[in-house]
Amino acid sequence: MIEKRVLQDLDFYKILSLIEEFSSSPATKKAIQQIRPFESVEAVEKSLKEFADLKNFLDGGGQIPLSSFPDISNLIDKAKREGVFFEVSELTGFLKILKLLDRVSKFVEELFQFPFLGKKIKDILGGHLSIGQPYILERLEDTVDEEGNILDTASSMLKYLRKQRKTTEERIKNKLEEIINRPDVSVFLQDRFITKRNNRWVIPVRMDSKGQVAGIVHDVSRSGETAFIEPAEITNLSKKLDELLIEERVEEIRILKELSNEIHQVNESLQKEFNLLVYLDKLFSIYRFSQKFNAEVPKIKEEICIRLLNARHPLLMLSKDKVVPLDFELRNKKVLLITGPNAGGKTVTLKTIGLLTLMALSGLPIPTSPSSQIPFVKTIYVDLYHEGSIEEHLSSFASHILTLKEIVERANFQSLVLLDEIGTNTDPEEGSALACAILEELRDKEVFTFATTHLSKVKLFVASEQGMEIASMLFDEKMMKPLYKLSLGSLTPSYALEVAKKYGFPEKLIKKAYKLKGTQDKEIYELMKELERVKTEYEKKLNETERIKNILLSEKETLEKEILAVEEKKRKSMESARQEAQNMLAKLRKEINILYEEAKKADRQKLKEISRKISEISKKFIPEEAKQIPEIHIGDSVKIRTLNLYGKVLSIEDERAKIRTDTAQIEADIKDLDKLEAEHAEEKQGKIKYPEKTDELIIQKLDIRGLRVDEAIPLIERFLNKLLLNEAEQGIIIHGIGKGVLRDFVRDYLKDHPAVKSFYKGSPDEGGDAVTVIQPR
Repeated sequence: MIEKRVLQDLDFYKILSLIEEFSSSPATKKAIQQIRPFESVEAVEKSLKEFADLKNFLDGGGQIPLSSFPDISNLIDKAKREGVFFEVSELTGFLKILKLLDRVSKFVEELFQFPFLGKKIKDILGGHLSIGQPYILERLEDTVDEEGNILDTASSMLKYLRKQRKTTEERIKNKLEEIINRPDVSVFLQDRFITKRNNRWVIPVRMDSKGQVAGIVHDVSRSGETAFIEPAEITNLSKKLDELLIEERVEEIRILKELSNEIHQVNESLQKEFNLLVYLDKLFSIYRFSQKFNAEVPKIKEEICIRLLNARHPLLMLSKDKVVPLDFELRNKKVLLITGPNAGGKTVTLKTIGLLTLMALSGLPIPTSPSSQIPFVKTIYVDLYHEGSIEEHLSSFASHILTLKEIVERANFQSLVLLDEIGTNTDPEEGSALACAILEELRDKEVFTFATTHLSKVKLFVASEQGMEIASMLFDEKMMKPLYKLSLGSLTPSYALEVAKKYGFPEKLIKKAYKLKGTQDKEIYELMKELERVKTEYEKKLNETERIKNILLSEKETLEKEILAVEEKKRKSMESARQEAQNMLAKLRKEINILYEEAKKADRQKLKEISRKISEISKKFIPEEAKQIPEIHIGDSVKIRTLNLYGKVLSIEDERAKIRTDTAQIEADIKDLDKLEAEHAEEKQGKIKYPEKTDELIIQKLDIRGLRVDEAIPLIERFLNKLLLNEAEQGIIIHGIGKGVLRDFVRDYLKDHPAVKSFYKGSPDEGGDAVTVIQPR
C-alpha cells in the first residue's frame, strides 16, 4: 500500500483532477478520485490492456456517444427496498440514464470484439450481453419529461381527468369574466381582472365594498385596500374543480407507485448498467487525457529496471510551451545518484520518475514513448521536502532524519525510493558520511533508489561503488544555463559560484569564494571528465561492435530461414510427388483389375487386345527409359516392367513377344521386357503354393516375407486372380509381423480390392497376426 502522503508529494491527485475535467458525470468524478496503484502486476497489465483496447477502438474511428448524465447511485440503492416510491424528479434521473444507455448500446456491442475490454464489460454486466431497459424506458418516456412533469400520456384516466379539470377551469374563468363585466358588480371592483389566491379563482373588490359582492374572501392586498373574493356564483364549480384536482393527484400517485415497483424489479440490472456507464466514461476521460498529453501505454516489468524515453511531467507540460524530455535507462544497478547545478531539474527528474511510476501502476497511460518500461513495485517512499515542524519541535534536519530512518527500515526489493538532497541541512562532512551509509544500505537491500545531492564526497563514493550509477543534469558552461537533460555516467559540479555570478552576485565575493573553495574539487572533476571521455569512446566502439554483431546475426538468421524454406519446399515437393504416385498407382490398379476381370471371360483374340491395353495403360504412368532393346529368345524367363509381372516367352513376332504368366498369355513390346538370369527366374516366379484339389476346403497360400512393398504388389495380384480362377474359398497371405509395414500395407491394399469379399487376421493355429486370411468374391 502506497501512503497518501506519497501520492500528495508526487502530485498524483493533481493528475486525477486533470482527468476529472474530461468526465461527464459526478459519479465518474468519484470513480476517478478512487484510482490507486494496483497490488499485482497482473492487475496493472489487465487495466492497461483494457485502456489500450479502447484506444485502438477510438483511434480506428469508433465512437461512444457519451454525454452528461446524473449520479443515480443513491436512487439505485433506494430502488432495492420493497415498496419504494419515487417522486417525479427522481424518475427523471432514471429517464436520462436509460436514454443514454439506449444510445450507447449498439456502440458498446462493437467493444466485445476486443479481448480485454470485452471481458471487462462482460464482468461488469455479470454475463448479460444486452444493454438497456427498453420497456422501462418506454414507460418513463410516456410518463415523465426531463423537467420533472408528469405527462398526460401516463394513463388514459389521467388524460381524462386533466381534460375535465381544464374544462372546469375554463368555465370558472368565463363565469368570472361575465361577473366583472356586470354593472352591478363592476362598480365595487378595485380593478377589472381575475386571478388566483390560495389556489382559488377570485376577483379584486374594494375593501369598503366587500359586503356588496356575495362570496368568500381568500386574501387581502398588502395595502389592505383590496379583498380577493371568490363569488358565490362559482362555488359549485370551484368545488368540482377541487374534486378533480384530488382525483388527478390520486391517479398520479398510482402511476408513480406502479413505475417505482417496476424499477425495483430491475434494480440489479440497472446497477450493473450504471456501473458500465461510469466505467466507460472513466476510460473515455483517461483517453481524452492521453490525447492532450500524448500519453502512451508503457511496458510493465517485474524485473527492477526502468527505461524512460521522451518522458515529460504532465504538470510541467501545462505550465511550459516546450518541455525538455527525460531519456534514460537503468539496468543492473540499484542506486542512481543525480548531480548537477541548482535549478537544473534534479528534483523535477525525481518527481517525474515517481509520478509516471504511480500513474503506470494505476493503469494510466503516461507521457512517454510506448517503448518505455516501468518496474512493478509495491511501495514507494519519498523524502522531497525537508521542512521542520514547530508543533513537534523538529528542525528540518531532524524531520529529514526521521523520514530516512523510516525508509531504511521499511523499504525492500519491491520498493522505489526517491531522496532529494540526501545528507543536507547539517555539517557537510557528517551529512556526506550519513548519505553514503544510507545509499550503501539501500543497495545491499536491493532497493531501487534515486537520489540527488550537491555533496562532492557522496558523488565520488557513488561513482566508485558497484551496483550504483552516477548521473548529472547537463549544464551549458558557455551560456551558464541548465540544459535539463540527464546524462548517465557523468559527474559535474554544482556551478553554484558560476550561477551566482550570472545573477549579478558581487564580483568581490565571488573571487573570495573561489579562493576559499580551493582547487582540489576542480582537479577531481577534471579527472572525472577525462574518465567520462574515455568511457564514451569505449562505449562508441562497443556499440559499433554490437551493431556489426547484430548485422551478422541478422544475416545468419536470414540464411537459416532460407535454408528452412528450401528444405520445406523440397519436403512438400516430395510429398506431392509421393501422393501423385500413389494416386497413379491406385488408378492403374483399378484399370488392370477391370481388364483382369474381362480376361477371365475372354477368348484368345480378346486376350491379345487386353494385353495391348495393359501395355498402353502402363505407358501412361511409367516414363520410358532410354536403354538398349534386350536380346530376348523363346523360352527366356522375363519380367514385364510396365506391369511388374513375370513369365516365359512363347513366341516373338515384329518386336513383340507372347508371354505366358500364371494367369494368362500377354503380349508386350520387347523393349518393355527384362531378361531374368536362370538362377533367379524360378525365385521371381513367386512363392505361391498350390495344394492338390480335394473334397476339403481349398486353401492357397502366398508367402511374401522379406519382400519390399513394390515387389509384393504383382505377387498379390497374381495370387488374387489365381484364387478367382481356381474358385478357391479361402487364401492366406503370409507377411510376417516385424515392424508391421508389410502387414499394414497388405490389409490396406485388400480393403477396396474388387476380387476380395472380406479378410481378417489369422487365428493362432493359422499364424496369428503374421498372416491375413482372404475370402475371394
